[in-house]
Amino acid sequence: MKLIVSILSLVCVFSVSAQEVKEKIAEKKYEGYSYIDAIAIYEKVAEKGHVSVELFQKLGDSYYFNGMLDKSKVWYDKLFQIENQSLNPEYYFRYSQSLKAVKSYKEADKIMEKFYALTNDYRGELYVKNKLYLVDLNNSLDKYTITDAGINSEFSDYGGNFKDTKMYFVSNRIPEKNNKKIDKWTNQNFSNIYRAEFSDSAKAVYIDEIVDEFNTKYHESSLVFSKDGKTMYFTRNNFNNGKVAMDKDKVIKLKLFSATLENGKWNKIVALPFNNNEYNVAHPALSPDGKTLYFASDMPGGFGNSDLYKVTINEDGTYGNPENLGDKINTKARETFPFVASDGTLYFSSDGLIGMGGLDVFKSIPDENGNYSSFHNVGAPINSERDDFGFIESPFKNIYFISSNREGGKGYDDIYKIKLNDEPKKGTIINTVVDEISKEPIANSKITLLDANQNKIAETLTDSKGNFIFNDVRADREYYILVADDSYLTKQYRVKGTEDNNKMFEIAPKIIQTKPGDDLVKLLNITIYFDLDKYFIRPDAEVELAKIIEILKMYPNLKIDIRSHTDSRQSEAYNLRLSTFRANATRDYLINKGIAKERLTCKGYGESQLINNCTNEVPCTREQHQQNRRSEFIISDM
Repeated sequence: MKLIVSILSLVCVFSVSAQEVKEKIAEKKYEGYSYIDAIAIYEKVAEKGHVSVELFQKLGDSYYFNGMLDKSKVWYDKLFQIENQSLNPEYYFRYSQSLKAVKSYKEADKIMEKFYALTNDYRGELYVKNKLYLVDLNNSLDKYTITDAGINSEFSDYGGNFKDTKMYFVSNRIPEKNNKKIDKWTNQNFSNIYRAEFSDSAKAVYIDEIVDEFNTKYHESSLVFSKDGKTMYFTRNNFNNGKVAMDKDKVIKLKLFSATLENGKWNKIVALPFNNNEYNVAHPALSPDGKTLYFASDMPGGFGNSDLYKVTINEDGTYGNPENLGDKINTKARETFPFVASDGTLYFSSDGLIGMGGLDVFKSIPDENGNYSSFHNVGAPINSERDDFGFIESPFKNIYFISSNREGGKGYDDIYKIKLNDEPKKGTIINTVVDEISKEPIANSKITLLDANQNKIAETLTDSKGNFIFNDVRADREYYILVADDSYLTKQYRVKGTEDNNKMFEIAPKIIQTKPGDDLVKLLNITIYFDLDKYFIRPDAEVELAKIIEILKMYPNLKIDIRSHTDSRQSEAYNLRLSTFRANATRDYLINKGIAKERLTCKGYGESQLINNCTNEVPCTREQHQQNRRSEFIISDM
């Protein structure tokens, strides 16, 4: 007859199957801002079939920043269909979010992966490596640093607790003194309790197997010490004094035992009175005053596969009746591995509460009556997409430990050291908002500070000098500054912590104030260039001319004078003739697009009005010469 042993694995803490936690990835909600009325011009241009990276970026951004992600997806689709374009990687991020808005999750995943490949940005890293993470559980991501505890093997190591600077932990590694202790039912070694010495810097110094005191031929597991260090409570299979006890199905359950320290040895191993052959009792924890013992059990009357219980330890060494912690903590799934910190906070693991996947660590602060009636997930990086459990304090300042089977471990389960990082350096963001054309400061503009994931952090208004300030921000983080004003086009800037201070944020007016003599090119902040020795309309110039055409159609009384120019190369006579051809070609183009010829005059100015010093005697770059091969659109009448 084979005896089925209830093994202390993490997939099955008791003799039941673990339930898999299914989570939904939270979709971001974007706060809407009043965007530009002038966007109608760009939409009309796009509807005419014009293709431009800048055009589709502006259209996509206009809806993206307004929270209309299904519409931003339309224009980002067109943007990403343009071949051989060089995009700011941020557009991959925005496009991914827009795709999710129309439930194109597979395509969104691909775009996010490209974003990560281009940037190595932590937003992409979190998504690619941990797709089940919930946004609100990443708030403490950089608060802690997780490293290997230095005591792990290729086997399962978990469930530690400290006595002075020595950690007692569980492992099913092959013992040096006895390598024949194999569980024939699982073909794995039985788990034993080991001891590791740590230095003052919380670094593991050596590991010592405990063989002769309370390890048996069955499984020993998680433990806790009394405040005076003289009593140990630990988990073991139902085996004591050389005898094994089974339930009605011939399964050896888990039980709690106590041991007493005498002359440096653990003796007087006693089974606790509330154990039972028919159910498991395991994973002990003690209250700071040592008067209450907490544990996990699947005893009848609970809420799920395993619940958390407490029992009073009386002064005479007897015990009260076990009490379930109630449905404020326990669920229909597993609650296990309790630990009570020195401040009374209860830490435990659960796969029945909203988490990142598998078992997650939760904490519960006692209420005024000492009861645990609420909890919250401690988040990343303490929790991962795998099983995370056995959270404990240590005797070292700001150092904690946890067990996990997360990716990158040495064995099946590993013990990790958690370091609470120093408080990050904080500072102030201060910049100025000005009119893009007049360079005058703009007062009372709404300024929103966003994190790298576009989540709003804070909001303020510019003062009378156009200045705005955000205090107490992380100096080492990147942020977005969103500038919104009823009279101006909404614009977003990316800043590197407190490095990008004292800069001018220029925003363009929605309604452009015009008068005769103004140049529409400057007012619209566009450029219309010609190739060297050519006067045909380039494709990029067509996109810009489309904007001029829309303005002329919107304002039928507007008349313009087209003024074309050349660079200084070739003779003055040649350049004058070439610029006249350019002016005429531009005028004919507008007429062919439906603009009445009576509204248009044109003239070529050759090289007589250079906008830089690139005369015949001055060496200049191609780009500098290009600046002079241009057209102006001067308002002649309104």
